[in-house]
Amino acid sequence: MPGANLYKWICRPDPCRVSLLTGDTPRVIEIRGTTTLVGLLGWPTSHSLSPPMQNAGFAALGLDWAYVPLPTPPELLADAVRGLAATGFAGANVTIPHKQSVIEHCDELDPIATAAGSVNTLVFSDGRIVGSSTDGDAVTSQIDAAGRRALVLGAGGSSRAVVEALERAGAEVTVSSRRLPGWPPSSTGFDVLVNATPVKDDILVPPRPGQQVVDLAYLSDRRDTALVTAAREQGCEVVDGLDVLLFQGAAAFERWTGLAAPLLAMREALREG
Repeated sequence: MPGANLYKWICRPDPCRVSLLTGDTPRVIEIRGTTTLVGLLGWPTSHSLSPPMQNAGFAALGLDWAYVPLPTPPELLADAVRGLAATGFAGANVTIPHKQSVIEHCDELDPIATAAGSVNTLVFSDGRIVGSSTDGDAVTSQIDAAGRRALVLGAGGSSRAVVEALERAGAEVTVSSRRLPGWPPSSTGFDVLVNATPVKDDILVPPRPGQQVVDLAYLSDRRDTALVTAAREQGCEVVDGLDVLLFQGAAAFERWTGLAAPLLAMREALREG
């Protein structure tokens, strides 16, 4: 269907080779017995544009690697993480709703993941599971946070990562969530507005002219979310969910492969499909 990520495994006569069709225009990625695998742990994963983005990166560097979606219900997360480590996966991304609960299944966390209490990237190496967080720096690398007042919407794993990065960058941060008193907040007096919830079609808090607006959410058909549309109409400086996905994904790519991520190829896969 248009705008959806299509994944289809095709058996070949050679039992060590399958093909993955991915993206709006299906593209074959051969998976052999030599292919290094990474994946995406989430529930659901059907909306994600990470697979076409990461696979475009691997192809651009000529790597025999493949990135696959791994829809994992919460009650099976522990089994899934252990299974990936046991079967030779190089790593994985972690998305909603597992960014906090996956921590207990890691042998080690990097300093940022420890401070944030959130993990979106796993590296499997020498029998150990190392968790890291690249969400926050994907935001602060694209805005001017130092000395700014930031309002972050949401209280989940993505929010925790963004708050940690903003504070580390010198921002004064206020967190507001529908689960906390005082909802909905006003964005008056804030320089930065960050949506760290999965809400895409509604404006939770209206942006104001002159603000830097970051929306971690994105639509799989690549249209602007309601917040991004409103922010552009207000003349705000905007970082949309595809921008954030690109930079957090590039950092994960580099952790897995040890190579600089090919940003142009990955950006093209996100923006053009």
